[in-house]
Amino acid sequence: MAEQEKDNTWAVVIGVTVVAIAGVLWLKADETKHLKYSAQTDISSEAQTLAKHKDFNNDVLSQAK
Repeated sequence: MAEQEKDNTWAVVIGVTVVAIAGVLWLKADETKHLKYSAQTDISSEAQTLAKHKDFNNDVLSQAK
């Protein structure tokens, strides 16, 4: 009798799934790393930053008056 070749399809599917889940978890952990900083901000510096902000509103009807 000839030996049957072992089918590794399920092992490949499970391996790819585990790698994909691990990659997603790693990226999600890295996603908010830039938000964890220790610099303290005060209200006046935030107000100065927001005062320089240009609002790109596309409401042309209010500008037509």
